Amino acid sequence: MRYAIRLGYCWFLSVLLVCMSMDVCATRRALVIGIGPYPESSGWAPIHGDKDVPTVVSMLQQKDFKRSDIITLVNEQATAEAIRNAFATLLQQSQKRDFVYIHFSGHGQRITDTNGDETSGYDEAWVPYDAPLSYKAAEGFIFKRGGYSGQNHLIDDELNEFLYNLRQKVGDDGKIIVVADACHSGGATRALHDDEEEEPPVIRGVKDDFIIPAGVRTAPVGGHPLAWIYISACKSNQCNYEYQGVGSLTYMLSALSDRFEQMTCSQLEIKIRAMMRDLIRYIQTPTVETPVAGADVIFF
Repeated sequence: MRYAIRLGYCWFLSVLLVCMSMDVCATRRALVIGIGPYPESSGWAPIHGDKDVPTVVSMLQQKDFKRSDIITLVNEQATAEAIRNAFATLLQQSQKRDFVYIHFSGHGQRITDTNGDETSGYDEAWVPYDAPLSYKAAEGFIFKRGGYSGQNHLIDDELNEFLYNLRQKVGDDGKIIVVADACHSGGATRALHDDEEEEPPVIRGVKDDFIIPAGVRTAPVGGHPLAWIYISACKSNQCNYEYQGVGSLTYMLSALSDRFEQMTCSQLEIKIRAMMRDLIRYIQTPTVETPVAGADVIFF
């Protein structure tokens, strides 16, 4: 009996040591946000961000993410409050060495920088379901008093602060990947071809910046150095186009997913840029940002 107990104790220690040295004991968590039809009164054109969600969830499940550990917010579920609550849930649940994947498919927009940390004068923002296109678009929308001054836009300063706190939870041995299949700037786009399109392309973003009058809104302060992998569908001065009814970046990541474990971040960037040139008729340059000296780490 004593021998059996000792043997069982030794087995437990062996398993514990293996868990401490491998990723099998770390939890893979995800937040997947997809918005297609925005409220008509918001001013936003309909897109197909909601169609990205099943593709992303399937991709993650193939990478050993349990469905119960994947939070999904689709269309009217993806309000600013719901997204912020999901961020809070991730922070609460995450532990050291966890792998956290965050994906946003929806409209993106530049918004007036109100704390002076952007040389361009604009922050980049994700647009939740209940964030109108413009300051004036708030008239008759869902904000009854005081209009809308950008409080539901998720600007890069706020995302930076959340991701910094998440990094503290998962530690240096944890992994964080953030994917934005959205336009961050609404900048002009130059066509690669002169022939006319049979149908206008679906663009996740607009040329119109969200302008906040001076003194109306104070942006939260972020400014923490990048400590995660961040993949954007385009540069800050470009728009993001859909491909075959889904986000172009989502489509390409799904197509490459069986090679993630063999690709470094720099190799991934090269590959998706080449695919974007081949498949998209407009200039759109995806970017893969990593911490300092992190460009050659294995992506997944």
